[in-house]
Amino acid sequence: MSSDTPGLPPHLRPFVLPYEEVEPIRSGNLDLYLPTSTPAPAVLMVHGGPVPRQREVRPPQWPAFRGYGALLAQAGFVCGMFEHGFVDDESFPAAQENIRNTAEALRADPRVDPERFGMWFVSAGGLFMGSVLADPSAWGVAAVAGTYAAPDDPDLEDPELLRATSTAELSDVPLLLVRPENDFEWIATASTELLERCASQRRAVEVLEVPGGHHGFETVDDTEEARDAIQRSIAWWGDALG
Repeated sequence: MSSDTPGLPPHLRPFVLPYEEVEPIRSGNLDLYLPTSTPAPAVLMVHGGPVPRQREVRPPQWPAFRGYGALLAQAGFVCGMFEHGFVDDESFPAAQENIRNTAEALRADPRVDPERFGMWFVSAGGLFMGSVLADPSAWGVAAVAGTYAAPDDPDLEDPELLRATSTAELSDVPLLLVRPENDFEWIATASTELLERCASQRRAVEVLEVPGGHHGFETVDDTEEARDAIQRSIAWWGDALG
């Protein structure tokens, strides 16, 4: 694990893959990382949570999202990053509605090719992935990825929550799961359940394993395996939406 910045919390440590920075532009509630040519395919990043209101550095400023945003832009994508407002369990429904509205806004942006639109769920952002996988066409989604994403949380009691462990098998939209070897046990268990259910229905899921990796590996694991996983994730989007 990275030890060069021990005083920083893991999510605020430097991105482990060197990259050329891209400064996002503000559009509504979105930070947009733009490629040199548009219209272009787009990826909307969905962060995890809950992120307490009192936390000073908000998700759009976290090094992992700034790094992924720049890499996606340099690969020819419009990357949208935003804060959906999942600050506690009570805010979950409003956050989900915010995600849907933001996805519609990004697809409607003239710099975006709306037919080549994907969503990338990170950490507990994966709890929002189930509704997208249940009906990708309703979201206008052509591909979905989850990085150490939580397909389910047994402690979240919401009868209306569509859990990706149950919905992933319902569509054939391209789906990537990035799985660090040492992820949180509850996320690893739910991800395994999702994969087993999909396998039983012969539903294809691409899995990218990160040997020795931890939750938040992009700023936690200063290893070649972590850097390779970042690069392969970006390459997957090129195949899925290219």
